[in-house]
Amino acid sequence: MTHLIVATHGKFSEEIVNSAAMVFGEDENTHVVTFLPGEGGDDLVAKYNAILETLPENEPVLFMVDLFGGSPYNAAARVATNRENTDIVTGISLPMLLETLDAKDSASLEELVETAKEVGVMAVKSFRNPEPKSAKTEEKPAVAAVPAAPRDPNLKGNMNISLLRIDSRLIHGQVMTSWAKAVKCEAIFAINDGVAKDDIRRELLLQIVPSHLKGYVITVEKAIKVWHNPKYAGKNIIWLVTNPADIVRLIEGGVKISDVNVGGMTYREGDKLISQAVAVNKDDVAAFKKLLELGVNMSLQQVAANRKEPLTKEKLDAIQF
Repeated sequence: MTHLIVATHGKFSEEIVNSAAMVFGEDENTHVVTFLPGEGGDDLVAKYNAILETLPENEPVLFMVDLFGGSPYNAAARVATNRENTDIVTGISLPMLLETLDAKDSASLEELVETAKEVGVMAVKSFRNPEPKSAKTEEKPAVAAVPAAPRDPNLKGNMNISLLRIDSRLIHGQVMTSWAKAVKCEAIFAINDGVAKDDIRRELLLQIVPSHLKGYVITVEKAIKVWHNPKYAGKNIIWLVTNPADIVRLIEGGVKISDVNVGGMTYREGDKLISQAVAVNKDDVAAFKKLLELGVNMSLQQVAANRKEPLTKEKLDAIQF
């Protein structure tokens, strides 16, 4: 396991780690160091050493700092020079930090450094040209619906829903950095009637999908049709919806669903929080209870590394509006 020490000028380090926690969750092995006006390099070295003294001897440590040649970097270099299993990466960004958090428990320090550097470069995109032409190896279809395919009566079976997740944001960083890797999917379906008919929102979601995956934004009706299409039999797909009522519609349309990950539902006035990331209204509660009646197992789990918390009828009955 590699420990991360995030150090920047000012309090940027605190804020970027807090932002990462919104997506990835809290991580007890990520340590924050600030560099405030009036402090110098020796102060930073003292802060670094105070953290290192709490760690097992020679436990791998990766410093993630802002500026190459800045004080947080220079102080980290003084420490790293005299310590084994220690390295420094500069230019910290939220995508870099999220990817590093996701990989740090399974990758070596050297692999983690390469991951951080690669993501730091790949995460830089523009709205008008998210993929520079020189970096494109193949054009990824930015389509709103899965292409139609004729049904072959000789083929049987359905696609494998690797993960069915309720998430108000549909496709976003948390899905890309945590879930897409955890379930090893081939494509991602964002299923929502309103978003599928909104050209701008649809395009923004598709821009987030990495080049090695296919992404589609489709209606509930289209998702049901695709489920019954043998062209996709055996393919591993993540399905994302924004609310439990749409899952009820999917089941009523013949889609076989046994497990649902309740990951994130945005709070609106009048809602009740049932976890840090999930807010529900009366209609949501009714739909969740319907899913339980249909034999669907549901669990609250923000990221793959978190422990699953079963969503039970007792928990739903306890909600008072």
